[in-house]
Amino acid sequence: MWLASGAVRRSHALALAALGALLLLLLAARVPPAPAPPRPAPLAPAPAPPAPSVPRANTTAVVAAAAATSRATPRPTTRSTARPTPRPTPGVVLTRDLYEAGHEKPHPELCPALGAKVQLVVLVTSAPGHSAARDAVRLTWGHYAARRDVAFGFVLGAPPAELRAAVDAEDALYGDLIVGRFVDSYSNLTLKTLSMLEWVDTYCPRAPRLLKTDDDMFINIPRLLRFAAARANATNTIWGKVIKKSLPKRTSKSKYYVSPAQFPGKVFPDFATGPAYLVTSDAARALLAAAPAERYLRLEDVFVTGVLAAKRRVRRQHAPEFLNKKVAAHPCAVQRAVSIHMVQFHEQFDLWRKLLDGKTKCAS
Repeated sequence: MWLASGAVRRSHALALAALGALLLLLLAARVPPAPAPPRPAPLAPAPAPPAPSVPRANTTAVVAAAAATSRATPRPTTRSTARPTPRPTPGVVLTRDLYEAGHEKPHPELCPALGAKVQLVVLVTSAPGHSAARDAVRLTWGHYAARRDVAFGFVLGAPPAELRAAVDAEDALYGDLIVGRFVDSYSNLTLKTLSMLEWVDTYCPRAPRLLKTDDDMFINIPRLLRFAAARANATNTIWGKVIKKSLPKRTSKSKYYVSPAQFPGKVFPDFATGPAYLVTSDAARALLAAAPAERYLRLEDVFVTGVLAAKRRVRRQHAPEFLNKKVAAHPCAVQRAVSIHMVQFHEQFDLWRKLLDGKTKCAS
């Protein structure tokens, strides 16, 4: 009996609970939802809607029009006359980036009256430490500097600190050391040659001929003067030992290594070898003017008498008198040659004696 009454009570309680849940659902369906609280204003304007897509057929026309507009409308510059600067090629160094014009020691007195009475300028490239070689040249074939129709000097770069006092003392004694504004080194031989050309163009422009040579050369000045006189009417020309179809050395261990950035071509233009070559004054001026815009090449003879000469269409003529090599020191060989290479300073005196030898009979 007690169990039956308890079951009845639980069933009544469950029925009442179900009825209450049904009433709550009915009330919730009839009452409207409460309004949502307003959103805060955005801190920045909403992004613009995306532009309508352009059909593929018109895309090229839009790009072309934009390019034409950019070309037609110049960009603002700080100066109205500014010109666009060309972009440098990676790894390429132009000569104007390295060469500084002018001379620390110019010595214009070496060429009086801008060379009005000078027939030949002889400029000898030398290193600051080669004082013995310079003394040997002064005491032998450089003695022709005593002639009024010959201008003569040595061309150096700035000496290192430990040699500056010695160079200054030597120049105070002889007054023939032309010093350019560059550090003297093998890689700067091109700068040294350009400094030589600048000196001639500035201080000796009226002289018709320039001989570029080195301090380990023996130069037969009388023979050279006859050579130049026989070609007095020539212009725009370089004479020397001309090399043709020479290939750049691409091995980095080579003393004559040339990178593609310095010279991208496969074959060098024809050039006169550097130990000695003769240049007409108009050609010297043209070579100097062409240098700044060209890639710097440390092989001075290839650069000056090859690259620059080809650029300015300067003729390069082979002359067998320019030996530019070491030869047997026979009096006849010395007297026939214009230039002999690889001469040590103590050998200059022997060659000088054989040049002045009046006893040996040489066939013409």
